[in-house]
Amino acid sequence: MLQHYITIKYRPNTPVEHRDEFCQRMLALKKSIPEIERIEIGVDMVAEARSWSLLIKLQVADLDALVRYQKHADHQAVIQFNAPYVVDVGVIDFENYLSDSALAESLLPNQYQT
Repeated sequence: MLQHYITIKYRPNTPVEHRDEFCQRMLALKKSIPEIERIEIGVDMVAEARSWSLLIKLQVADLDALVRYQKHADHQAVIQFNAPYVVDVGVIDFENYLSDSALAESLLPNQYQT
């Protein structure tokens, strides 16, 4: 399973209506792009200078599925819709390396594991 995390920083004064519409369009991609196995979107609540506006968590089967998703015409249309308001985008793609349970198993003696 490949995790694809996207952070988006919007321009100041980006309309909330635009952000909400972008989120709805992103969530709707799950219906038209079969490679998307799971999608979640979080909106920043703190709004500090170092904060990002949105975090999108996308799960696909593998790197090939990610490439197909990225090239899909529906995805490209959503990117174009959002582009005028975007200041910066960050991305990280990874396979699950460690989870809290795997970390616990590697660090704690057996009697402390749950």
